[in-house]
Amino acid sequence: MATQAPKKKRPQATRRKTVKQPIAQRWKPNISVNWGRVSAFLLMLAPLLLIAAGYIWINRPENLTIQSVEVTGDLKYLNQDELQPIIEPFVSTNLYLLEAKNLETELEFNTWVYSASMTKLWPDKLRITIHEERPIAFWGEDSMLNEFGEIIDAQLPEKMGQLPILFSPEDNGRNMVENYLKVQEWTRDFPAKIVEFREDSRGSWQLKLASGLIVNIGRDQQEKRLRRFVIGYKEELVDLINKVHTVDLRYTNGFAVKWKSDWQLKQEASKKKG
Repeated sequence: MATQAPKKKRPQATRRKTVKQPIAQRWKPNISVNWGRVSAFLLMLAPLLLIAAGYIWINRPENLTIQSVEVTGDLKYLNQDELQPIIEPFVSTNLYLLEAKNLETELEFNTWVYSASMTKLWPDKLRITIHEERPIAFWGEDSMLNEFGEIIDAQLPEKMGQLPILFSPEDNGRNMVENYLKVQEWTRDFPAKIVEFREDSRGSWQLKLASGLIVNIGRDQQEKRLRRFVIGYKEELVDLINKVHTVDLRYTNGFAVKWKSDWQLKQEASKKKG
């Protein structure tokens, strides 16, 4: 039996000891700051920061509060004392936060305010311009018409007798104003003052004169009938007009006259004496 030769041991290599250096000492980042760019960035950022700060500041109602409110306009039926309770709740802030449109709307709820507009005078003044309603006639017994023929819920008892009374159940104020102007043109040679002009539900017209005379015109050929009446008045009624109660123009070739009763004439005479 063959015998194996003993294995030779390989000599072990000797490790060399190296001196290790800490990572923190070996890593030296190359950091360089471009201060020119930093300065440029900060210069760009500064205005934005100022704007943001200003926005926050102006959004506080206690800052730069409104100090003066001026109400302007050609006011005949309104005064500032009446409008003050409407204005005050809106102006306890600054001009930036002022709810101008809402204030305009609230003011226009007033019967005599046709329109309102705001002018902001920075930093702390507000000008309110009021365009007042201009009444040109009474609308029936309870309302009035403005210069645009719009019905307004107002009354001026002191103007009764100075302004005419117009009325139509259709509430077509503008049409009635236009027709009233036509009637004035057609009767411009008529000496008596027209104090009432009414239209009924069928479109029939009626006038009332300052003397109390009622003129029924009808709904057809109004111009022709009125011009004919003016001629007839000058020829036949000029000296008797105070005795006439009603004139009916709804005839083809003339008009009918209803005379006042003796009682009515006596009543009018007693009023004049009284």
